[in-house]
Amino acid sequence: MNVSESLDWKPLDWQHLEHHRYIARTWNNTIIDGHLTARTIGPMLVMRDRDLPIDVIITNPNGNTLSPTFRSINILKETA
Repeated sequence: MNVSESLDWKPLDWQHLEHHRYIARTWNNTIIDGHLTARTIGPMLVMRDRDLPIDVIITNPNGNTLSPTFRSINILKETA
């Protein structure tokens, strides 16, 4: 896969974020390279890591927010 662009994730709805690759930095400087998947937690829909039990993005119609675990994120659009 080749990265074709970085996505502006804050205004995108969950359908446009799901399955995309992300690279994020936690507050203790751990780098996580994973893929997003949508999960419902109570009344909220969050984007979680596909393989790790961590919330990455909290979706909101007024603008998504990054989970408090992370300090920065880059959502990548990959092409074959």
